[in-house]
Amino acid sequence: MFVIMGVTGQVGGAALESLKHRGVALRAVSRDPARAEGLGVETVRADASDTASLAAAFEGAEAAFVMLVPPKQAEDVLAGSLAAARSIAAAVRAARVPHVVALSSVGAHLSEGNGIVSVLHDFEAALAGVAPSLVFLRPGEFLENWAAMVPVARDAGVLPTGKLPLDKRNEAVSALDVGRVAADLLFEPRPGTRIVDLDGPARYSALDAAEILSRLLGKPVTAVPSSREDWVAGLVAAGLGADYAEKLADLDEAINAGRLDFPPGGEMRRGTVTLEAVLQRLAAGG
Repeated sequence: MFVIMGVTGQVGGAALESLKHRGVALRAVSRDPARAEGLGVETVRADASDTASLAAAFEGAEAAFVMLVPPKQAEDVLAGSLAAARSIAAAVRAARVPHVVALSSVGAHLSEGNGIVSVLHDFEAALAGVAPSLVFLRPGEFLENWAAMVPVARDAGVLPTGKLPLDKRNEAVSALDVGRVAADLLFEPRPGTRIVDLDGPARYSALDAAEILSRLLGKPVTAVPSSREDWVAGLVAAGLGADYAEKLADLDEAINAGRLDFPPGGEMRRGTVTLEAVLQRLAAGG
């Protein structure tokens, strides 16, 4: 049996859908089972911060996909994330899961200077040695992160961004590809710890995103740079906590400085979902 965390999110949901067609018994973990109704698999309630409930959810698993969702409203995102990371690690150990695939990120090898990704550096450290077979999946930034700006592009014809310069193409991949690759890796237990980098089929800039949206929306869309102050204010207005918004701005600065490129020599996989396909889905409200 495979156990999957985050099934109501994009990555966990994509992993679950990929696995449902592969003839393996599945258990979906959710903080709110009501949201997970209709998935067609066993669903259990567990929370990352509740070690006992999570260990019970992992019981009997031959493999598990684990992920850490930073608390977006926390006054101290790093502290809240570290507590959850240690809880997940303790649950995996308690359940003696033999093979674990953990969602991390490009830049997680850095202990600082990587913005919100620093919580995943701590996540990897907490998970070290928790299972005989352990994979850290490190994707680039999600292409779906443009979602919040699509309504602005539609209404105002502008695409605000903290990604600078506007023509700089960065590593990015669709959450759908991340979930699919996570599902693949659950079938690949190997002794020891592996790091698998995941990039998209191509790299994209803010100008690329604006050009694609112009075609999809049938109107000119112009990418415009946002100051850090404006970007943080916009993120807070969108509902994020102040500390989380600041760390997202730190992440953009790290990307702009080239600190979040994939280190050379790692195991690399590539997704197939393009930015155009993602933006088309987002523009259609999907």
